[in-house]
Amino acid sequence: MTLRWPEGFLVGCTVRPLLAVWEVQAGGRGAGGVSDCPAAAEDAMFEVLDACPSGRGRVRYARLSWVGIGYVYGPTRLTAHRKDGVTVTVPGDAWEGLS
Repeated sequence: MTLRWPEGFLVGCTVRPLLAVWEVQAGGRGAGGVSDCPAAAEDAMFEVLDACPSGRGRVRYARLSWVGIGYVYGPTRLTAHRKDGVTVTVPGDAWEGLS
């Protein structure tokens, strides 16, 4: 599978591969991870989020920073919100609008 980056996100950078970073916040707890496959990152995010009665999650594109510590984040691929056991997904970034 060839991973394609969002248009304009560090175009021409072949040294630092495109990654998918996922994170979940639920109550006072959080979880997250990184994958080179956006679909696998989404699956991991949903697995954690589905185990919680409420919370939020997202998958963002990222590349390692030029110094190799931390990430340079690109666009959000998907945001999910879970409340009362029901999960609603939104393409793109809706992280701040959800609680």
